[in-house]
Amino acid sequence: MNVEQDLAKLRRLNSMVNGPLKLVINEVLAVTPLVIDWINVQTSGSAVCRYKPDNVRQYEVRYQFGNIGNLVHELTHVAVNESYNLDFINYPNRTSIDLPDRELDILGRCKNEDLRQTKQMSQSMNTAKSDILMRIKGWTDASTELSPAQKSDISNKLIYGMINPHKESDTVLNQILVWLFEWGFPVTGQYINKPVVNALYEELSTAVKTAHLERKNSRLRNKIREK
Repeated sequence: MNVEQDLAKLRRLNSMVNGPLKLVINEVLAVTPLVIDWINVQTSGSAVCRYKPDNVRQYEVRYQFGNIGNLVHELTHVAVNESYNLDFINYPNRTSIDLPDRELDILGRCKNEDLRQTKQMSQSMNTAKSDILMRIKGWTDASTELSPAQKSDISNKLIYGMINPHKESDTVLNQILVWLFEWGFPVTGQYINKPVVNALYEELSTAVKTAHLERKNSRLRNKIREK
């Protein structure tokens, strides 16, 4: 697999879905022109910003080629940074008054990003984001339709998000929503009792849509400020 094939698959997926998943795929596809370097990795992934003059931002994206969920995760990082411009923090928060200037390397990558993130974090927002992830985990644990491996994958990703909610909460929610669709959920057709996995899908979709709208509104506010 290569980047072109993965992006083509993402566009095909976009033509098949609706609701919050479609909102997210549209959002991440829209930021792909900002990515100037795609790098294949065997595990994990990352998105790195190259800050240029006049507030221009370009990105390096590392992901596992062929893994659409991972691709959406990393592109969500890009969408987050474009929305808030807070060093990849997943929510708006501009209360810091002692924020150090970015220290950039020769390519424009921020060398003191962790420090800037710490200065710009909101503990109340971290708690709120973690609570959402914990609620999704509860639905995951209760689901009888997911396989043990699927439960493990989702739980591990949610725990990862809870460790760093300031920069991983939106990304893991979007990735898990892609996973559920790829696995064939929600359950369709007639049933007597609503499948727990459908409730999980609905709760997750609501959280994904809320985060998406927060990013969208932040981008609109930024455009108004720039005028």
